Amino acid sequence: MSQLTISTPLGRAGLSTRTRTRTRVVDAAPTTGGSTAFALLCAFLVALTFSGVLVLNTVRAEGSFVLGSLQVEATALHDQKVTLEEELARKQSTESLAAEAKRLEMVPATSTATLRLSDGSISGVASKVVDGRTLTVDLPSTGIPLPKDD
Repeated sequence: MSQLTISTPLGRAGLSTRTRTRTRVVDAAPTTGGSTAFALLCAFLVALTFSGVLVLNTVRAEGSFVLGSLQVEATALHDQKVTLEEELARKQSTESLAAEAKRLEMVPATSTATLRLSDGSISGVASKVVDGRTLTVDLPSTGIPLPKDD
């Protein structure tokens, strides 16, 4: 066996010769104003956090609402653009232009003349319309004298 053996139990070795101290029951640490202030600070931080989350959620929801309404408006504008483009293409077709000219009693020109706006010169020769019809053009007052008929 080992040479180090314990002759007395460990729990009683040091207490037998000394006086024993009695243990007593004490209350928990007394509550002071510091713990109340800490609780109020925690409650304030929690309320502040919830308020911040509420504001962020509201702003995000508002942004989503605005985005949705703008998408609806963009779709409506796109549909209107497509409708107007179709109407313009239909009115620019040669059949539509010919029908509108016939409704206005217009006749095809036999010859044309062009007017250069930069210097006012006329190129080409325009002939009168056949069938004895006359053409009257009302020009706004521009200060340019009208040419006399020959």
